[in-house]
Amino acid sequence: MKKSVLLTLLEANDPLARALGQEISRMGADCQAHFWEDAPEKQAFAPVIAELCKPACGVWVIAGNASSFARTSIRIGLALTALAARHAHAREGRNLPVVLSLSGQGEIRPPTPLADAEPVDRGLGAKVTARLYAPGSVQAFPYRCTVHALPGLGLWLETGPADEPWQGALTGVRGVNARPDAHGVGQAGMIPSRCTLRHPVQGLRLTLNGAEYTAWGVQNDLSPAQSYFTRLAGLPEALVFGPYPSDDEAELYTLNLC
Repeated sequence: MKKSVLLTLLEANDPLARALGQEISRMGADCQAHFWEDAPEKQAFAPVIAELCKPACGVWVIAGNASSFARTSIRIGLALTALAARHAHAREGRNLPVVLSLSGQGEIRPPTPLADAEPVDRGLGAKVTARLYAPGSVQAFPYRCTVHALPGLGLWLETGPADEPWQGALTGVRGVNARPDAHGVGQAGMIPSRCTLRHPVQGLRLTLNGAEYTAWGVQNDLSPAQSYFTRLAGLPEALVFGPYPSDDEAELYTLNLC
């Protein structure tokens, strides 16, 4: 299978797209370029997820101005996209390297799902080619976490155990007007059309590291083949999830998205 590269331009810049695309292609890699649509509330990143999740996609390059990368809505959209792509490739035992090529001044600290992204100042084509064919280890997590961006049906977060079963599940979000507004339990990878929720709870308030999250949860037992699905309204700036807390003990995971 011939590997390919997806080049995401944060601004509509045809000359830059051509220049970077040609630089990558000269090194022998197939390169597809597109302009990022900054509309995460409409799940505009859904087509990007579909491209990144293809088995042939070997590297994701994000290029543009650092000031664009610093914009909250763009960071959230990129982070959610990375979350879904990482999950899809890891499920098949693959790694998806991410390369950042940013110019100018602005926030370059990546959100958590892009924490391993490699910044490149020059020699983009050579760096991408090296990452494309170098073997990469798949990072193991004690949880599964991905998103389903469904225009018209909303943004769904899917979480579940990687190995050890969970006794119940909880998902919380932080952000202006961000909250869960629907949930369900079912087979991993498929949002259930019907399910039975055991002791569902809504509107929980959690405070972690000084930040407040709004959370929903259930007490259904989850095997590694099952997931908890939560629809998220608003723009989630951070996520918290994990097994449903018992008494005063909680083993929860957090992801910053901006």
